[in-house]
Order: sequence, then structure tokens, then C-alpha cells
Amino acid sequence: MEMSEVIEISNSAIVDISYDGFLIKVNIYTNNQDVECACYLYQNKEVISKSGYNYNQHIFHVRGIEYDELKIKVFFRYKDNHIVKTTKVLPVPVVKNLRYEFSEKLFDDISLSNCEIMILKPTAIESYESIGFQPRVDNVPHKLALPIEWLEDPFNDRNWMFQLHAWRMLDAYLNRGEAKDLDYISQVINDWVGFEKNNKDKWLWYDMSTGLRALKIGYYLKKCSELNLDHQIEELDYLLHEHLKHLSNPKELNLGNHGLFQLHGLKILTYVVNSCDSGAYSMLDIKNYANDRMSKLITSQLGTCGVHTEDSPDYHFFTHKKITNIVNSPWWSDLDEDILQVLKLGEYAKPWLVFPDNRCVPIGDSANRIVKDEFVELEKWSHIKYDDYIAAKLDGYVVVRSLKRVPIEKSAFLFFQGAFHSQTHKHSDDLSLVLQEKGKDILIDSGKYGYKGDKYRRYFLSTRAHNTIEVDGKSTARANEHAYGSAIQDQPCCISGFWIVKGFVNHKDNGYTHKRIMVYKPGEELYIIDELENIDEKKSRNVSQWWHFDTDIKLDIRDVKAKAIAHVSLDNIIEISTMTSAKDVNLNLYKGYDSRNQLIGWVSKNYLKYEPTSTLKISTKLDNHLVILTRFKINNDLSDQAGLILKNEKVYTADKKLLAYLMT
Repeated sequence: MEMSEVIEISNSAIVDISYDGFLIKVNIYTNNQDVECACYLYQNKEVISKSGYNYNQHIFHVRGIEYDELKIKVFFRYKDNHIVKTTKVLPVPVVKNLRYEFSEKLFDDISLSNCEIMILKPTAIESYESIGFQPRVDNVPHKLALPIEWLEDPFNDRNWMFQLHAWRMLDAYLNRGEAKDLDYISQVINDWVGFEKNNKDKWLWYDMSTGLRALKIGYYLKKCSELNLDHQIEELDYLLHEHLKHLSNPKELNLGNHGLFQLHGLKILTYVVNSCDSGAYSMLDIKNYANDRMSKLITSQLGTCGVHTEDSPDYHFFTHKKITNIVNSPWWSDLDEDILQVLKLGEYAKPWLVFPDNRCVPIGDSANRIVKDEFVELEKWSHIKYDDYIAAKLDGYVVVRSLKRVPIEKSAFLFFQGAFHSQTHKHSDDLSLVLQEKGKDILIDSGKYGYKGDKYRRYFLSTRAHNTIEVDGKSTARANEHAYGSAIQDQPCCISGFWIVKGFVNHKDNGYTHKRIMVYKPGEELYIIDELENIDEKKSRNVSQWWHFDTDIKLDIRDVKAKAIAHVSLDNIIEISTMTSAKDVNLNLYKGYDSRNQLIGWVSKNYLKYEPTSTLKISTKLDNHLVILTRFKINNDLSDQAGLILKNEKVYTADKKLLAYLMT
């Protein structure tokens, strides 16, 4: 319902103020055609918004602003530039009782899953009523009795409060959805509304909780329609209005995953609420706002390439699944096609982010788990192919692997990490890599560990826990201001059976640049060319090249000529050799080293678990410029003589095509 008030402020000026609960419109009528008008919006005697000089109409967006004590002050600017302001502030009419019409014919499309309501067994109601509210299995049950004390935090647990205000206790009743269940649901909602109207607290309108509540309101109304029952919410108009107001306020929108659920809840309300009886207000503005912000959120989460931008493959699967479930809801059918294309690319990326046995590649905060998604074919993503192998660039990742038709016991998989979009799940793993041969983990990522802030978490985040370069014992930066997006240079290519991948990072914070080139012939050999430039004034810096092997691989230093061997099995060894442009090279082995100041040689394969693993450290010095050439000889039948050699700080090979590419 739109409220309006017309006030005569002089013999020559009339101000018409209207308010529909979302927009304040100020129309000013004067007899003087040359005068311009400006307005200030006050709340409790403080200016909260200003509208500059124009001729007659001013609009204020007031989503998320309490409508009590709103007033307007008008300013007049005449042709000679002198300004006159009104002597009093003008009241904004209060909107309290908005009336909504519902689109009940659409309710058949609404399901538990697209309303983010957990699918539960009927026995969940008995459990809730007998032992209490237990939103997570690790929670202690807590009895809730009407009236509920909505701001009581019995466990000092933020997640528990979030679940409480998301009305998770209603999930079991919404699952069963009988008339008696709807009666209890309405009692809880009425209790919450009564409490909210008399209390102010952040939890009452916490971002994601508000969105999930809106989804439950939509599903509750659907069940009432389905059973031909009148809803029993005493102040439904107020409930809808306040949720629309908070969820459509840009200042309250969370720019991470929580924002997805805020917009999801907002959009369902525009779906079930066909219109408001205000002549000046429709749902169109909010629909457009929701679509625009959802498009921006999805792009920020998945980037333009469709690959999740938190630098952790496991979170790609989680986030893509959530977003897909959201946008497949009927109220998002008008979402921009370009955004749906980003989601399609995200689907195409999935089979590249798992090993041949479908375990997730454990980069960043990824669990090394079996991914149970139904994958599309590898070839859906843009790629190049040679023989039984295929390669692709996925934003900040490059993958070289055998085709699906190759048996796991003959497979090969190389993953190159060059992504840094945000700090959220990123490790200090710039230009690190993971190698698997014949289904066996060879060069491994040390793992996620978990989110416990202890010395092990610090180790697993560190540069030395990854297959990359560390300078002066310092990890590379992870703060958002150092993010570079993708470090991958060019698309991967194949020359004379060798796959070539390039990456470059300018570690300004650490005072050096790092270029890494990988030359890889699956099943035979892998060359790593590391080139470092010192951009710091400091000379003779300590450089460590780290290599981490799977737990059952035995590692030995063969001799003093910078060689080591990794015993993969009784009849299979991998020889590691290195050449540098520096004079001195040292090799050191670690396995489960733990001193007061440092950890070296650990892997975490399960949450908050860790175990020792073989780790090789190759040490040398960086003055101005340094090149390190490291060879992994995978095939025992290959000659000991390397196909690539280092001479005068340049890498050479007898293959002219390969040499020409490396020289560019």
C-alpha cells in the first residue's frame, strides 16, 4: 500500500511525498520554472541520503532502512544561485500494512531441494521432539519450547545460532508436510515474528539465515496451497515485507557463498508473491536486482572460464553443485544465458580436476577424495591431443593426462598449479605440480590438513610443503592484494612427443621472479626448468627446491653428483638428477622431521591427520640469475644421459624443434 502526503510549504511550492516501503518519491511543484530543488533524507535527525538539484522529482531507495522517523528537507536554488531551504523537515508517511497477491498456480514447481531444505526421514520429527534441536551431528541436542528465546546462545557457537535463525528445526516438519506439521510451523514463525518486532540483534537478520528463511516461507505457502489450507501466519504481510526489504538491500549482501542463498531466498519471494497492491511498486525492480547480483556473484565464484576462483579443485565441485541447484530452480529461469554458459564450462572442467581413478587433485584446501559426480567427456573442454594423451589449460591450471580409454595401470597424469585468485583456500603453492604414473602417486601435494590454527596447518600452507621453489626459507604471499589470477603462459603444446607447459610469477613481496617450464614425456621422463631472477638488492640468497613423494616411496641419495633415487616398487625406481648454473648443489632427505622451529616431510591424507613422507630438498644459491634443470627419469630402460642439458645458463637439446620452442 503506498502512502502519500501533500504539504504546502509556501504560496508557490507544494511537496508531494509518497512511500511504498521501498522507495520514497518526492515531487515538488512550484510556480517558478527557473528554480531547482534538492532534498535531504533524515532518519532520527541525521542525514542518511542526499538528492542533488533538479527540477521536480527526487527518489530515495530505502531498502533496509527502518521507516520510523523518516523526514525530508527541501532546498530551492534560484537563477541567481542563492539558496533557500525549508524551515521545517517534512514527515514521510509510514507504510505498515502492505497487501500481497500470491501466484498459487506456480507452487507445484517448488520442491524441498530447490528450497535448500534437508531431505529427512519421518523419524526426524520424533528425534527433535524427544531430544531437542541438533542441527549438526557434533552438536549437543537442545530443547526448544515455545516461546523460543531466539537470542539465547547456549553453546557460544556461531554456527548453532545461524542454524537457529535459518529455522532448521522446521526442516523435518516441512519434509512430512501434513496439516498438523503446518500448524506447528506457523506457531514457530509467529513466535519469531513477535520476538523480532520487540528486539534488535544481528542474528535476527543474519545474511544467509535470512535467505534460507525466505525459502522456507515459500515452501510453507506452497504446502498450504497444496492441502487447500489457509496459512496461519498472523502477520504474513509484515514478514514478507521485512524479508524483501533486507534481502534486496545491497549493503546487506554477502559477496561470498552466503550471498548466493540471500539472493535465492529473495528471488523465491518474487516468484510466490505476484504483486503488492501498491500502485507504484512491483516486483520487477527486485527481480532485476536479484538477477544482476546473482550474475555478478556467480562470475566472481567461477570466473569467466567457469573454474572456481578459490584455487582449490574440491571447492569447484562443492560450489558448482550448489550454484547449479540454485539456478535450476524455476524462479531463476530468466537468468542471463551468459551466466548459464559459465556454469556449462564449469561442468566441462570437472573431469580435468580428478586423477584417472576419480580422486580429487588435492591442491589448496582440497580433500583427496573420490568425486562421485557423473562427468562429461574430457573432450568437451578445449584441449589438444597427441597419441593417447590430452592436455588443457583451465584458467590457472594445466593438466596433461592419458585418455579415459587408457587403463589406470598404464595411465599418466601431470597437474600444474598456477592459480591465485583469492586467499580463501589458497596455499603458498605457486608453480607447484603433482605427478602420477601408472595409477601411482609419485610427486604429491602435502594436502589440506584442516582449519585448526596450529603448527601443522602452518606447515601445510607453506611453500616448503609443495613441489616448488622456496627462497630464503620464506613462503610466498597468500594475501589477496598479491593475487595474480593465472600464472600460466601460453597453452600447453606437444613437440616431438614432449608436452611443454610454462608458468611465471613475479614474487615482488619476496624480491624475485620465478619462471618454470615443464617438459614431459608421459611414462618416460619429466624435466623441470626453474629460472629465477633476483629483484632484491640482497645478494647470494638461499634457494631450496622441494620434492615430496608418496608415503610408501623410499628415497635415497645415490652419490655426490646431485642424484637421488626414489624406490616406487621393488622393480621400479625413479632417478632424480639436477644441474644448476650455480657452483654448489646439495641434496638432503627428510621424513617426518619435527624440530622446535620447523616441520619437513609430512603429508595429510585425512582431515586433521598427518603422517611422515619422503621429501627431497635441493639447495643452491641465487646471486642475480639462477637456472635449475631437474630431471625425473621415470622409465628404467631409458639412457642415463639426459635429453636436456644445462650449459652457460641455457637449456639445450638435440631435438631442433624442441630447442627452438624452449629458446623463445
